[in-house]
Amino acid sequence: MITPKTSLSRLSALLKSQQTTPTAALDFILDRIKLSEETHSLNTFTYLPSTESLHELARASTARYADGSPLSPIDGIPISVKANISWLGRPTSASSRMLENYKSPIQADVIDRLIKSGAILIGQTNMDEFGMGSFTANSAFGPSINSYPYLSTTTDTTAIPKLSPGGSSGGSASSVAFRSSFASIGTDTGGSVRLPAAYCGCTGFKPSYGGIPRHGVIPYASSLDTVGLITPTPEDAQLLHTVLRGSSLNDPTSIDTAPNPDPPPPLSSLSVGVPGSYSVSECHPSITKKWIDTASRLSTAGANVTIFDDSLTSIQDSLAAYYVIACAEASSNLAKYDGVKFGSRIRDTTVDFSSEYANTRAEFFGPEVKRRIECGDTVLSKEGTHYSAALQIRNQLREEYSTALKKYDVLLLPTSVSPPISLDSSGSGFDVDQSEMMANDLMTVGASLAGFPAISIPVSEDSDPDFWVGMQVIGRHGDDDRVMSIADQIYRTLVNRE
Repeated sequence: MITPKTSLSRLSALLKSQQTTPTAALDFILDRIKLSEETHSLNTFTYLPSTESLHELARASTARYADGSPLSPIDGIPISVKANISWLGRPTSASSRMLENYKSPIQADVIDRLIKSGAILIGQTNMDEFGMGSFTANSAFGPSINSYPYLSTTTDTTAIPKLSPGGSSGGSASSVAFRSSFASIGTDTGGSVRLPAAYCGCTGFKPSYGGIPRHGVIPYASSLDTVGLITPTPEDAQLLHTVLRGSSLNDPTSIDTAPNPDPPPPLSSLSVGVPGSYSVSECHPSITKKWIDTASRLSTAGANVTIFDDSLTSIQDSLAAYYVIACAEASSNLAKYDGVKFGSRIRDTTVDFSSEYANTRAEFFGPEVKRRIECGDTVLSKEGTHYSAALQIRNQLREEYSTALKKYDVLLLPTSVSPPISLDSSGSGFDVDQSEMMANDLMTVGASLAGFPAISIPVSEDSDPDFWVGMQVIGRHGDDDRVMSIADQIYRTLVNRE
């Protein structure tokens, strides 16, 4: 039987043994979407295909299972995708008014691989505009709401706090937590898969840079953008990764990460490094406490846990370098949205083209996107000194991570520095200022700058009265399978959930 706690891997096993069908799985998901969007108004999705087209796909998948010829372990499983991933002939808005009428003429590699594997794409999820934000508050469709508090009720929700699902892949994480999809494909530039996963009690995996092709992903910062996965458990991320991994001729930055044939080391021989330099004042006391508790529980379970003081590049320097690089690349990537070849357009014959271009961008870009474009223009206009300095910090950080991961199998640190924030009194956004939003990336940008695989796993017990807290497991570049295997082992040690 399929329930709101059924994981992706569990559903895959049920389908393989024909204890359920893709049609039944789809019907379950459609009911959850109706509950999510109509009853609870979680604002998770920006686009949903017709139910008729979805049922047609489910019937075809059901027939394949009946014939004993499913296309893959995810054949017939409903999966959502973030709104910045190009889906041929479908709206691909990146949650921006600039692309509100845009239908993609191309198909992202990751979408193509999902379709060829038989997955049922059930919709596109809400996000911060062009991926710029940490709370899914910067969306032309309005903010998404964290589904975690709604999981135990189907009726009165007026007293339930409206909290952020994190960002920028907040719609994806909220949908997976609520099981209005069994997994979601997001993107992670500086933490945009891991942070929402932490807020919503899910698993969020950022592969090594290039580990999943990003062809067809609307770019934010090209040297940082990574296709990522949000799933209920680490085991689910491993299963989905087997279908999506690998290089593509369409993406020259994509790489092949070889499957790891070796089982993860037993906890008794697992070496876990805890970087003491990441214990910063910005981290909420409850998060720090959970970090210490997680390390202690792993040590009690037999792992070799070491708090090390080896100098990693200052966490604040890493954050500054990230925003310099990301904003510089964003200002370049978003220059093409002029209303001629791409994007919405204000047509005004009374002004010259330069003015029309400026008016178009002022009208259709949101405030946060405009801020980051202006920041990028500024750092690139300073003779490149800021950008060059940021690249030096990035190279130094990559070397330091590599050195640390020669001593330890993985690094362990929190995913977020704060619990989820609340919807403001107007109901149109979240109570957060600019510095607070940027600080929320403190723990995640390091792995992004280094290009190393990182996975956020929930570490609270179901009986824990506190909100879910996510811990990051970071490993060596290219060791994606091993990182997920170790994370799964840690997850099973700490949390006992279906």
